[in-house]
Amino acid sequence: MDAVAEFAHRTGKTPPRLLADLQLYNPESNGPNVLCEPPPYVDVESFAKSLPFQHKHALALRPDWCTIPNSTTVETSRPWTVVSICEICRMHIEVKVDSSEPSLLESGPCPTKDNLLHHFHYEPSKSRPINGTCLEAHRTERWKDVRVFTCTASTCPTNVTITTRPPILRKEFVRLLTDKALIQQRINTYSEEKGANLSAYTALKTLQKYLQNALRGDQRKIPRGNERYKLTISDECRGIFEMAHFKDDDDGAPLWEPPTLEEIKDEDSAIHRDLRDMLEETLILMDENRDYGQALVRQNVQRAEDSIKRILRSNYDAVTNWTIDLTKTEHPAYAVLGVVADVNDAIILWAYDRQRECNPNGTPLYFEFLSVLATGRGSDTLQIEVAKLRSQGAFTMKDFEEARKALGVGPSVTSEDLIIGIFRARLKDAPRQEAQMREHLRVIGQARNSAKIKQAAQKAFTDIKGAYSWLGVPDPETQDDQMVLSIYQVRISDSPADEPTAKEALKVIAEARQSPLLLSHLETGSVYDMPLDINGAYATLGISDETVADDDLIINVYSLRLQDAPSQIQDLRAALRVIGEKRNSTKIKDFLQTGQNEVQTRGSVASPVGLENIGNTCYLNSLLQFYFTIKPLRDMVLELDKYQEADVTEEVVQRKRVGGRKVTKKEIERAKKFVEHLRTLFQNLIKSSASAIAPERDLAYLALVSSKDEAEGRASVSGERPVITIEDVDDKMDIDQAPPLAAQEEDAASETTLVNDPQEVAQGEDQIMADQDKKDSQPDGKENIPPDQDECAVIDSPRTPLKDVVPNWDNSNIEAPLTPPPDRTPPPIPLRPAARRNTATDINMFGRQQDVTECIGNVMFQIEAAIKPDSIDENEEQIDLVKRYFYGKTKQTLTFPNSSETRTKEEFFSHLLVNVAESDRDLYSALDNSFDIEQVDLEGREAKRYLSISSLPPVLQIQVQRVQFDREKASAYKSNAYLNFPETLFMDRYVDTDDPALRARREESWRWKEELRQLATRKANLTKTSIGPDIASVLDVTREWIEDLQTIPTMQTNDEEDMSTDLGMVTTIIEQRAAAVRREVELIDKNIKDLESRINQQFTDLRKYGYKIHSVFIHRGSVTFGHYWIYIYDFQKRLFRKYNDQYISEVVDENEVFRHSDTDQHPPTPYFLVFVRDDQLDITEAVKREIVED
Repeated sequence: MDAVAEFAHRTGKTPPRLLADLQLYNPESNGPNVLCEPPPYVDVESFAKSLPFQHKHALALRPDWCTIPNSTTVETSRPWTVVSICEICRMHIEVKVDSSEPSLLESGPCPTKDNLLHHFHYEPSKSRPINGTCLEAHRTERWKDVRVFTCTASTCPTNVTITTRPPILRKEFVRLLTDKALIQQRINTYSEEKGANLSAYTALKTLQKYLQNALRGDQRKIPRGNERYKLTISDECRGIFEMAHFKDDDDGAPLWEPPTLEEIKDEDSAIHRDLRDMLEETLILMDENRDYGQALVRQNVQRAEDSIKRILRSNYDAVTNWTIDLTKTEHPAYAVLGVVADVNDAIILWAYDRQRECNPNGTPLYFEFLSVLATGRGSDTLQIEVAKLRSQGAFTMKDFEEARKALGVGPSVTSEDLIIGIFRARLKDAPRQEAQMREHLRVIGQARNSAKIKQAAQKAFTDIKGAYSWLGVPDPETQDDQMVLSIYQVRISDSPADEPTAKEALKVIAEARQSPLLLSHLETGSVYDMPLDINGAYATLGISDETVADDDLIINVYSLRLQDAPSQIQDLRAALRVIGEKRNSTKIKDFLQTGQNEVQTRGSVASPVGLENIGNTCYLNSLLQFYFTIKPLRDMVLELDKYQEADVTEEVVQRKRVGGRKVTKKEIERAKKFVEHLRTLFQNLIKSSASAIAPERDLAYLALVSSKDEAEGRASVSGERPVITIEDVDDKMDIDQAPPLAAQEEDAASETTLVNDPQEVAQGEDQIMADQDKKDSQPDGKENIPPDQDECAVIDSPRTPLKDVVPNWDNSNIEAPLTPPPDRTPPPIPLRPAARRNTATDINMFGRQQDVTECIGNVMFQIEAAIKPDSIDENEEQIDLVKRYFYGKTKQTLTFPNSSETRTKEEFFSHLLVNVAESDRDLYSALDNSFDIEQVDLEGREAKRYLSISSLPPVLQIQVQRVQFDREKASAYKSNAYLNFPETLFMDRYVDTDDPALRARREESWRWKEELRQLATRKANLTKTSIGPDIASVLDVTREWIEDLQTIPTMQTNDEEDMSTDLGMVTTIIEQRAAAVRREVELIDKNIKDLESRINQQFTDLRKYGYKIHSVFIHRGSVTFGHYWIYIYDFQKRLFRKYNDQYISEVVDENEVFRHSDTDQHPPTPYFLVFVRDDQLDITEAVKREIVED
């Protein structure tokens, strides 16, 4: 990619591309220079973001300044010039095309038989772009931006000079002339009739008169004391006259002296041009500010675009058989190839060849975009050509990246021998993929222009017989392994250049014979070239981060790779040996000798203890680590005897009510067992001398499997109670088989624990299950079940005025959801084939993945069920330590129009739920969706409902709803939208209050948001039509069509002449409407930006209820698989730690916690956030260690 960018400046663009870029060009923009810089080589979304926020110039022709050929055939013996002005921003743009100079080769200018159009290349050395100094001087003089382009064809002498000048009437000048308040102020100052009413049109017309008189040679001076002058312009507009080159009277009288006749008559002078430009701009402004029904000042305005196309000789047959959606960003493939969307296939193929000739290093990228267009346009011609080029060896950048990933060749791997060695190692592991792997190696060799790699990609032999033949082994059946090895050594000694192929042949023979001698030589003899480079060793194990400090982690990764592909043992052991030698690791060396890794790393009093993953428990491990850091909860669990229900009597069962429901005796007894296991775990986390411990399987079972699930599972399997034992779980308990992964998914799939749902099926059901997957692709990961709404404040999708059904307000049961949850229920989960296990119930249930809130709810429920209440509330709900620290209360309020009636209802919540849907957002805006006011229907009455928080908990938990359901595809998916959350969250804006000032602020914010919704709706109506394009574009196309009708020569009758006049009026009205629509959209954008700013600033001064971030639960992967870990902040040491199962590390850069990659297909994203009240930070303690030696 670097090589592509290095020569990107050599590429070019066709005339229609040049014009399209010119229409977006603004020399004053700080963004990318679309006219001169190469387009970014990115996807559609990134390309859209890279474009400058700039309107498309509506260029009006200024015929008096132009030299345009009269006929369609453009004479090339002289230069041609088109001068224009943008009717929106009043930018002045001049395009000059000169083909009169001699070319390098005797021929003619493009287009020719070989060059279908010009292919223009930017010439920075011949250009005179503006700089900061010029822009700064714009207050007193006008800058001029000059850009030169030449045609890349050696036979074409054409060069194009584009000159851009800013509007001479700057924004502050226009405001002086058109702002009603300033005009009225002048009236009040200078007019005896204080109530007089003068319009902006009148002020502009006065200026137009002065400028027109000056250009006509009228040398009369303008009296500045004149009432008309003072009322419409006055000396406030002194800068305008100075820019028009008027001067103060030499005698000091209050007069404006116009430029001299000599200055005005010199049409090439800056004075004459500035006067003409200011007059034209004034006329445009007059049309914009004229009264309703008033005729246009500028009549019969011609568009400049057609004239520019003509002098650029941009003649081609445009594609007209499809509809182009003008509201969508044009695919960047067109810009990269230097064309536009309506060119025909022949021009696209020609442009591809021209770009490739100008920048050969960019060929893979150009071919990639050509392939994209072939598919996107549905063009048989392009698709056939792409197939032809592929057959000739062409490949894309994506092919190159996939080839590198498939072979495990990272960007840092530069050695040709190492790349070939990696290829051979991969080939050994997957011989059935030989054809694909050789193609991958060929692509890498071609991309690197390496003859050695390309030669290695060629197949020297096809089978064991070919290997014997190539190596020269006579009568293979009679030769022992030692003889084969001797022949191999002689061969490479005689022909060192053949060593790579000879090693490949020996590898085939060794594996076919299963020869310990030959396999040992392959490993210890460095046959794969792996020991030569540490990078290759890490690549073989799939470790991208070579700074990994933990030998245990490296050994674990090796073991996982070996489980996945036992045939790779030679290669993997070689790689591990290289890493062990490089790290001088006794642990790794001993492991290679003994195959044992039983010695545990010692723990430290300064560091927490990790939790080993015992089978799909990565989320539970994160949750348990979080609970351990909350001191009141930890202390209560450690001193369980003081808090738990001693005897589960009938009286205890009768009063026990948790989560709005009665708790059975069996559930209480089960909960006590769970908390006892939790106490053991907490004790071990404090006292263990190891760096990591394994949670008890009974603890994991009780945490992940609720009593309800257990009952259902037992009913399905012979009524026997499941018993969890180590023997019940096979070696692959902690690694589920993920779906087939694309190359870009390998990183996410390489996590130690994948999240999946190992469900059982009977043998022989494979075909049935495959069919079910096609019909009903319901993901089966931890994130695939919509959260249980109990004890959760729902923050759903962006709110619209709802016709909702309010729950029964007489029911105080805290189980009721605050708002009806959105219907996102996915279809049933189809079963997947899985290996049969001896014990069905415990493994099937233990391995079943829980939703985040299900797991939290199950753990919290059991803790509460096991402990005694501190008190009982009015709803008979148990109040205890868990309620006091982890639960808050929300208050719903209903008000009715034209009525003083108000209804309220309070409910417990354990966490808030925010929805990130598809777009990036910040946490406040996500929370706002739940607490904003909305309209509902209650018993046939309209009402307004809003939510507030009546009681804030010390520990505030927020779940991020990332799983969405695509009803069109009938499948769930994970949203990776970025959620910006702060280090300190202030909840003041959501707290229930009687403060009238704060209530007024909230109501004002609600009004602003309603205005914002209305503006967004209005903009959508203006920028989107049922046929696709926005209204302004439709009007432009309609106007151009009518203008084309007028240009058709016919024998006109009087009636037809009247019709022609009517059509002229129609085009004028359409033009006015299009301009009005564009102005309205610009105003809407400005108002939206202003409202968003006000909303964002509305509550920033309220900082009474502050919460500090404490824990961030992270999920990486897709909706069907992935891995969890957690970041926990240590308020004592002021740092974050990353808890990734048994591995705990300190975070160096906090951006790792607060941001995630936007280039990764499966980026790590926050899934659950925990904040702690900033005045109660002492309730957390990240490290509590009292190591007891075994």
